[in-house]
Amino acid sequence: TRNSQVGLYQSGDIDYLIATDAIGMGLNMDINEIYFSNLKKFDGKKTRRLNLIEMSQIAGRAGRYKNDGSFGTTGDCETLNSDEIEKIEKHQLPDTRTIYWRNSKLDFENPDKLIASLELKPTQKNLLRTNDSLDESVLRFFLKKGTNNIIYHKNLELLWECCQIPDFEKKAYGQHINVIDKVFQFLTTRKKRIPSVFMKEQLKGLERDHGNVDLLSHRLSNVRTWSYVANKKNWLENSDYWVQLTKSIEDKLSDKLHDELTKSFIDKKISILSRGLKQDLVLNTEINDENKIHIDGQLIGELKGLKFLIEVTSKTLDTDIKSIKKAARKGVEKELVKRVEEILTSVEIEIDSESKIIWKNNPIARLKKGNDYLNPDIDIIADESLSKESKSKLSKFLAKWLTNYINEVLGDLVKLTKYKVANQYLRGLVFQLYENNGVIKRSEIDKIVKSIPTEERKKLWGMGVKIGRYHIYLPKMLKPKAVEFRIALWKVFHNLSSVNKIPRSGLNFLIGNNLDKNFYLLCGFEKFREFFVRIDILEKLFLKIIDNTKDKKFKINAEMMNLLGCSKENFYKLMTYMNYKKDKTVDTYIFKGEKKKKEKIIRFDKKENPFNKLLSLDLK
Repeated sequence: TRNSQVGLYQSGDIDYLIATDAIGMGLNMDINEIYFSNLKKFDGKKTRRLNLIEMSQIAGRAGRYKNDGSFGTTGDCETLNSDEIEKIEKHQLPDTRTIYWRNSKLDFENPDKLIASLELKPTQKNLLRTNDSLDESVLRFFLKKGTNNIIYHKNLELLWECCQIPDFEKKAYGQHINVIDKVFQFLTTRKKRIPSVFMKEQLKGLERDHGNVDLLSHRLSNVRTWSYVANKKNWLENSDYWVQLTKSIEDKLSDKLHDELTKSFIDKKISILSRGLKQDLVLNTEINDENKIHIDGQLIGELKGLKFLIEVTSKTLDTDIKSIKKAARKGVEKELVKRVEEILTSVEIEIDSESKIIWKNNPIARLKKGNDYLNPDIDIIADESLSKESKSKLSKFLAKWLTNYINEVLGDLVKLTKYKVANQYLRGLVFQLYENNGVIKRSEIDKIVKSIPTEERKKLWGMGVKIGRYHIYLPKMLKPKAVEFRIALWKVFHNLSSVNKIPRSGLNFLIGNNLDKNFYLLCGFEKFREFFVRIDILEKLFLKIIDNTKDKKFKINAEMMNLLGCSKENFYKLMTYMNYKKDKTVDTYIFKGEKKKKEKIIRFDKKENPFNKLLSLDLK
């Protein structure tokens, strides 16, 4: 795992290496700069400041003998003083006058003599006896415990050898003791071997290479313990088999751990792209049928229409994102030009409910406010790498396409601005209808309507305009496609929110107390308290009522209710809201007549009249 991580740095896949104070031990890496993040370390017993020799050893990894390196501090690390810096640079370090020592000539005649030989102090001043070694601590534990098998010289020597099994896990001391106890017990039986059944049980599950970094590290530590045991001469049954198996599992877990560490801390695609950009390499770009972009085998994003969407995580640095975009844009420039040329001859263009121009299910432009609601401007949705020439060609094409599309879908509305009308009242009506998106309540302009001569009114039919009992509107503009498009354009021009939704196609009757009556009138629905009725259906209902009215009375029939598609109860309510009065006869209503609005009589207080003052003037 360690060598693999070093390989990542040496290959240029990563630019920085975060390491402990043991950096570079036994490894020659091309490091040019070293920065300390801390000048303190835990040495196994206590936290202390690094000594000058340790600082020099770490700093000396920069450059080594190949070139001049540099060192410093980073983050919240305390700074090195000038004396320390000078001594490190000039390699003026104190001599090492002492080294740690432990007696290697041990006496296994009995436990007391073994402990005494381990505690033997060196006779030379430059030697220091090691203290608190793990193997010694474990040995004292077993001797104190009084293990039954510690009877004679050979068993005591074997126990010491077992106590030297490394604790790779370094988490649960009791577990380490248990491993040594089991091994020792097997080795002191009549067979003097660890049975294969036991080894199989210990390795069970450790060969699994799935899981997170902690889980893999735990398995790897356990395997290394049994790998050490397997390599001890004459300890196992069929030892060659267990040596090979433990090595195989260890290698497999090491590789997997390296992969997981790489996934957690290194973005492979960023490494490849950064190295390619630095070395000015030609990177191989591929765009598959699903619009996924791969550079040198790494997925870096996708093309949505003409827009490049980068594939990054929340941990990706801004500088790395810039590298990805730079590399990707080199590879997609030609593809974008190709796509623009394809759009210029395409018949697959449409506009969605969010006022975006769609090509192959992806937005390539959005509509924005123009001179009026039927003349919006266009914003191209494309990547920065799209050339100015291609973008200009696309803008001109879409502008022309949009004009044709508006004329096709909203033709009757567009034509209202082109008719040459001589009669001022008719001209006023046409203007009001255009300003109100093709639908207006008759009550609001009834005086204008009544002022239009009969012959002039006939011209409205040729314009596609219907003068109804309740509304004046363009019937063709109530078709689903026309409603959706003209409302979308209206929202863009007036910067309206998308909270209000267009009623579903096919509905003639709606119920809702909180619905916006002005918005629903644009959609072609008239409000009667909590009810909304489609205006062309309302006109048909009115005609049905007229056809069935006699002596100002009419009887409700199934044909009337079927027009609206509402319940009988709601239909009766609607009749009341529309100013019809229920008659004594079943299902019969009477028209009460229009409610006349009372005109307010403006009364002036003569005392407040400024001309009243003239009466007080003496003009004789």
